[in-house]
Amino acid sequence: MYSFVFSNNIKFRLLRHVAFWLSWFIYFITIYSLRPGSSFIGYNTFLQYTIIEMAILMSVDIVFCYSVVYLLVPRYLIKGRYILFFLLLMIFMVIDISVSDYFYRNLINPLRQHFNLEPWKQISFPQLLMGMSGVLMITGCATTIRFLKMWRLKEQEIQLLKSEKISTELKFVDTYIQPSFLPLLLKRIYSYSVSTPHKVPEMLDCTQRIMSYLIDECNQSTVLLSREMDVIKDFLQLERLTTSGRLNLTYELNAESSNKRIVPFILFPLIENNFRQVNDNITDNHWVNVSISLNESILKLHIKNSKPVETSNLMSYETSNLQQIRKRLELLYPESHKLNIIIEEQVFSIKLEIALNRSAIPSASLAISAA
Repeated sequence: MYSFVFSNNIKFRLLRHVAFWLSWFIYFITIYSLRPGSSFIGYNTFLQYTIIEMAILMSVDIVFCYSVVYLLVPRYLIKGRYILFFLLLMIFMVIDISVSDYFYRNLINPLRQHFNLEPWKQISFPQLLMGMSGVLMITGCATTIRFLKMWRLKEQEIQLLKSEKISTELKFVDTYIQPSFLPLLLKRIYSYSVSTPHKVPEMLDCTQRIMSYLIDECNQSTVLLSREMDVIKDFLQLERLTTSGRLNLTYELNAESSNKRIVPFILFPLIENNFRQVNDNITDNHWVNVSISLNESILKLHIKNSKPVETSNLMSYETSNLQQIRKRLELLYPESHKLNIIIEEQVFSIKLEIALNRSAIPSASLAISAA
């Protein structure tokens, strides 16, 4: 159906033009075959006459319609030359009336005599002008269809430009969202290989799964939410293993079995960035609670942790990394997410809500730089 309406392939173009005129031809035959003449020569004979009459008259209508739609509309109406458009339209109408009058006198009347019908008497100009209602109706319908097609194509062009713009901005933003935690994490694992080597295999397993996710799946436009949950769980386990008992970490992930889809690397950098900020500001024992829940299509992330004594660094928490995370959320989930950072007396928290069914994902893959 889309090809039938929009394709420029000669087969589809001919098919839709034939369908358009055939529809009008059947419509006018149905209307005009009900005229009083059928009572004189019989309906079947009058129907044959009507078909021939409509074929003759609609040849004029076809020329008029195509002249308006493909000549006057693009050259004058669309370009805003309205006075010239209406002036030429009136001239074309006079030509159409003159040709129709000629056809009535020299073609239709002999045809009527052949079918034993009374010939038309001299047709006045007002009558011919009234007869223009049919061709104007056809031309108006054809022009409306043309404008609707143009509008649809422009809408698609705008959407494509928006998608390209989003894709370009995302590529720029993604160059700043790097998994920079990996070098630091590998250093911590190396230090543990000397002091507590029994933890290293589990650390390496978690690291391997995270890296596989970043390399293999983050180049897709969307992934299963459960995959992002698995990687977050691996990261939280790594944090628990590599903080030397200083961290009391609890987490509740209630979206692990969901079949919902999410843009990859959306939740993970927010959690990782929060741990980086907290670890840089807190030197003694501290606690962190991570909660992720899914209610229908609303995904909620809530990160809470103990606030350090020195809060000057937290007051400037809007790091460049977090600003890029905000920008990415705005591009991928415009007007369908809420991100709040709250500093209370004893607690520092981050709250994020995302409506997963309202993403603005471009058609191209939104790759995350994992190098």
